[in-house]
Amino acid sequence: MTSTAPASTTAERRRRWLDEVFDEPASLRTVAIVRIVLGPSVIWHLRPFLADALDGTTYLDVFQQKWWPWVPNAPTGLYVALLWVGVAAAVLMTVGLWSRAATWATLAVVAYNFFLSETHFRHNRAFLIILLAGVALCDNGRVLSLDARRRPPADDRGLVWPVWLLRFEAATVYFASGFSKLIDPDWVGGRVMHDRTLRYEDDARDVLGDTLGDPMLEVLTARAFHWMLSPVAVATELFIAFGIWFRRTRLAAVWVAVAFHLGIEVSAQVEVFSVIAIGALAIWATPSTRDRTLVTPSRWVKRLDWTARFDITVVSGASWRMVDRDGTVLEGRQARRFVRTRLPATFLFSRFWRHP
Repeated sequence: MTSTAPASTTAERRRRWLDEVFDEPASLRTVAIVRIVLGPSVIWHLRPFLADALDGTTYLDVFQQKWWPWVPNAPTGLYVALLWVGVAAAVLMTVGLWSRAATWATLAVVAYNFFLSETHFRHNRAFLIILLAGVALCDNGRVLSLDARRRPPADDRGLVWPVWLLRFEAATVYFASGFSKLIDPDWVGGRVMHDRTLRYEDDARDVLGDTLGDPMLEVLTARAFHWMLSPVAVATELFIAFGIWFRRTRLAAVWVAVAFHLGIEVSAQVEVFSVIAIGALAIWATPSTRDRTLVTPSRWVKRLDWTARFDITVVSGASWRMVDRDGTVLEGRQARRFVRTRLPATFLFSRFWRHP
């Protein structure tokens, strides 16, 4: 006799997951955090285009290769006005005033400028458009916004299927980058990174000076160094791509991702990529809020709990006590350590923190 219990259980899990993704509202707080990060990033992204425009140079004055012939060319005056509209919309998006409309307007300006010419293409700009589209699809002004202060909603929940799209897109970025390097013998063998280091050796020496630069560059320009480093870089991206999907490895993957992007920012010119990629890590937080209770004598936890992981009661002189989602109780040092691993401002250093 064949048992149908496992198949039934699998089907129920799949149905539950689909309901959770498409039908069940969840907290949009992490989406609001991404919205706040994207606003200044858009302004920084548009800054060079505006600077050129103020000097009298627009895309019409340089080589243009259209993506599609039907995309209209805006006259100079209209183009400059659109750029300023994008900046204004990004400011509104950051403070959360008319949040959703401002996000759509920002997306429209950034996307139009991007698709005016293939010469505007950069991978970080494409990623910026993807993030703006995902945030625009959510009711992102329900929390952490002036909209929520003017007209407080019943709660901060909404449909989160765009968050799952953003998760897929973000993980794909790491996987595509890591896998393309993995199958490239020049990359995984260290030749690409070695060549890049040699190319910018003089620039690094100018920054570091001879005293510090000579010993460092002796190591950094050695072929053996990159033969060992390149596989680690490839493995890092692949670990982030897969590890970020699972709860047991997610926190470690986020730690690695932050260090990875800071390293990229120091070693390469990637425009706004590092900032928006680190900000986008917020979408991996469980979309529920205040489902852990915490009793603490410290007021700093409330100020740093941007993702609202805890239902906090501040009691002067009380000892730390935290009850997790599954009912696990942590007290004293263990509670403090756990809390620090879940706060955006402290999680990166929590493993090295001394816990009195």
